[in-house]
Amino acid sequence: MDEQLTLAAKTLARWCYARGVDERLLGSGEQLRRAAVDQALGRPAPPHLEQALWQQTATLLRQRRVWDRDHQVIPPSLAACLPCAVAADRCPTHAGRRCRACGGQLHRIVVDEGFDTHPCCDRPGANGSLAFLEHTAQLLGATLLAQSA
Repeated sequence: MDEQLTLAAKTLARWCYARGVDERLLGSGEQLRRAAVDQALGRPAPPHLEQALWQQTATLLRQRRVWDRDHQVIPPSLAACLPCAVAADRCPTHAGRRCRACGGQLHRIVVDEGFDTHPCCDRPGANGSLAFLEHTAQLLGATLLAQSA
């Protein structure tokens, strides 16, 4: 059983790390923690192992933070809020503050200035950005519609 707990904690720690969730999740509500476990593992944790799973996950997340610092690795940015990181739907506070092109979190300044994409997503790169390609497709569609009318 100890091996299963270790494997589950490693999986949960990777899931949390990739979403910018740190050991703050330990202090959050039980429902939020259970949703995280369910998404990360694909099944709920057995109730008698839940606390041990989170303790071990928090330890792994702290170790990863130290490793990142020691090896000068830039970790994923911390989630703006835990419900946004865990829930499939964004929380009401942060809904609509995602980049239209890449889906990433937009900085408050970008939103305050009235933009709905990251500046880098608006500039076409080697393959073009999604926003640029979407805009071009819309223009082409309008041109084709105008010509066929």
